Amino acid sequence: LRCCSRALARPVSVSVFSRPEAQAVQVRLFYVVPLTCILCIPQPAGVSYPQLTRREFQTSAVSRDIDTAAKFIGAGAATVGVAGSGAGIGTVFGSLIIGYARNPSLKQQLFSYAILGFALSEAMGLFCLMVAFLILFAM
Repeated sequence: LRCCSRALARPVSVSVFSRPEAQAVQVRLFYVVPLTCILCIPQPAGVSYPQLTRREFQTSAVSRDIDTAAKFIGAGAATVGVAGSGAGIGTVFGSLIIGYARNPSLKQQLFSYAILGFALSEAMGLFCLMVAFLILFAM
């Protein structure tokens, strides 16, 4: 079982990100384990496995600019929900006016429903704004 856990701990990124043109920040050694070890078949004594190097990601000015642009795009997309909140509030109070015009005796009940709809719609807009600020300042 010990030889199997060594095979499972080898990351896939070893083979994907091991280009020689990338500069290595930190180098770790991993073993290439044959299928017989994964199946826990006993190996002959003295067998050695070839070693591979894993290279870490390197951040550059270009990738920081892309990250900053992605933050601004994400914050802008999250802010779109504020416009939906405004449209919802307009719909709620428009319906209040129509309902009051149809039946003026239900003024108090319609107004309480309108305040509830306004609060829920405004809360969704504030949640969208909060997510936009989280994307900008917390990530």
